[in-house]
Amino acid sequence: MPLKIFLSSTLRKYVPGYDPTNGVVFSLKGERTVKDMCEQMNIPADKIKIIMVNGKSQSPDHILKGDERVGLFPPVGGG
Repeated sequence: MPLKIFLSSTLRKYVPGYDPTNGVVFSLKGERTVKDMCEQMNIPADKIKIIMVNGKSQSPDHILKGDERVGLFPPVGGG
């Protein structure tokens, strides 16, 4: 079951050819957590601060079921 993944700002560099308008489709095989998905996509876990699944905040251990929209966001700095 496919997932639609959207990456914010600095996370985009980890997925070659990433299109911010359409995101990327990720095929889910079996039971996977958000952390598993990120590892498969070569996105370092320490670079992710906020995880949204279908508009709700989730942890890296959240189990993905497929047909979901996942947004990943890095820490934001400022001052």
